[in-house]
Amino acid sequence: MNLKSKIPVLYHTLFPELLDIEFPAEEIATCDSCTLCSAKQNPYFNTKCCAYHPHLSNYLVGAILVDEDESLDSGKERVRAQIKAKIGITPYCITPSVPYIRREKIKDSKGFWDRPHELIESLLCPYYNIGHCTIWKYRENLCVTHFCSSIGGSSGKAFWKKVNKYLKMAETTLSQYAMVQLGWPPSKIKTEKVTTADFNIEDEQGIVNDLNYKKLWGEWVGREEEFYKKCYEIVRKMEASTFKQITGLNREILDLAIRDTQKNFTLNILPEYLKLHPETVFMATKEGYTSIVLGEFSVEVPLMMGSIIRGFNGNHKTTEVFRLGYNVLINISELVDELRTKGILIQA
Repeated sequence: MNLKSKIPVLYHTLFPELLDIEFPAEEIATCDSCTLCSAKQNPYFNTKCCAYHPHLSNYLVGAILVDEDESLDSGKERVRAQIKAKIGITPYCITPSVPYIRREKIKDSKGFWDRPHELIESLLCPYYNIGHCTIWKYRENLCVTHFCSSIGGSSGKAFWKKVNKYLKMAETTLSQYAMVQLGWPPSKIKTEKVTTADFNIEDEQGIVNDLNYKKLWGEWVGREEEFYKKCYEIVRKMEASTFKQITGLNREILDLAIRDTQKNFTLNILPEYLKLHPETVFMATKEGYTSIVLGEFSVEVPLMMGSIIRGFNGNHKTTEVFRLGYNVLINISELVDELRTKGILIQA
């Protein structure tokens, strides 16, 4: 597979040099067969990994509003409802509301097992609909690059992290460029990530302060849809040479970083079948834990995780063992990386 199949079409003419970069098919984590939906007790069972509110850059919002593709009809209605409510609506992007950000912080303060379904479901993406994304065609950086487990282990994660940074850099730069082109005073343009809290347009309950909202939007207040559409037109007409000029050194560095990490990704693809080294032994340690030992190397893990690792016996596919872990709410990605590095897990 190559990045052309992964990166939204909107960007294909802006940075075509990335499109031919190849990557292995991500067989462990897929949207259509979500690993987080393997067990009903998983707090993400009804949300997939979409317990997340994307930061939709101004031109992406405009693209959704302009595009007549019927697959975007539901997404378009949802975006318009957000704009009408003024919740999270800024000239830079549509962002999560203040109450949403507060719930996210609560989620992040809890361990995976302690995250109640109700909390996770309160963070459901506003564009999610019965397992599908209603704005997929214009999804943002994280929605393009997130995999809870990569077929390339930590090397795959490193690759997608760089692709994510590239797309995030593009989104930030393009949204700011569109604002400048539309006459926004450069001295008032924030160059870092923005949230509604930066402008005090919402209180802790998410109630909009109309005075601050009007101050933020200036002459565009009441014409937000028009503004977003004009941002899209500016980006749509942009040539690759202009994109290179406005993204400069950051783009060059990230381009090279993607290519470097792609090499490691390709070299570290998980084999279809893995097995434990024949001399590996499991030794009881403290209560509830076991050590996986090979010579001078040992890794202490909970008993449940040890039982899952025993599934790597050469008979079960690697993807099957990963899914066994997800069935009991365990992601074994980091452990598999460590065991392979230490020679405990080898190709069958």
